[in-house]
Amino acid sequence: MTLTDLATLLWWDIAVNRGLSWDCIRACLLMIEVRCEQYGYHQYCHGRLPRLGWYLIRFFGSIMQWFLCRANIPGTVTIGRGLRLPHPQNIIIAGYAVMGEFCTIYQNVSIVWNGFKPTRPQTPSIGDRVLFGTGCILIGDIVIGSDVLIGAGAVVNCSIDSGHRVTSQPPRITARPPSLQAAKPGSSRHLHDPYSIWR
Repeated sequence: MTLTDLATLLWWDIAVNRGLSWDCIRACLLMIEVRCEQYGYHQYCHGRLPRLGWYLIRFFGSIMQWFLCRANIPGTVTIGRGLRLPHPQNIIIAGYAVMGEFCTIYQNVSIVWNGFKPTRPQTPSIGDRVLFGTGCILIGDIVIGSDVLIGAGAVVNCSIDSGHRVTSQPPRITARPPSLQAAKPGSSRHLHDPYSIWR
């Protein structure tokens, strides 16, 4: 990750989270902190930052995330541009999880490994334009396709193909064909109406 990549990611994150409400401000601050951590981790992995430097960045970043949003999103995660956080409260994402572009995460969402083997293959991999409803939980070595809507309170422990919905308990998975009315991700219509990419 270069400084140009960092600036581009931050521009998109701020563009989709901008606003004057406290939640918008917290979302922007949280994403700035996460992106700076990701940059620090990348520098550490390429030998341009000593281990102590990375640990200090992660330590103070964790404290900031906790007091700002009660969140835990380490810099070791891979998150595409334009992550939207309408209510950035109690969001937990396991280290080494992978998430695509233009996803939306509501409050109290956990994206975690299964707890027994904290290694890369045990963490979820998530596609583009996925919406995580309030209180949903993703557990383990699963793959979530693109254009998936995960409803509030759903517990997902199996892989989901692209273009599906997952709702409550027990999870019901239904086909969701793409819409011709959906806005192009990153377009001005999408930035003014974030939900337009799912119509």
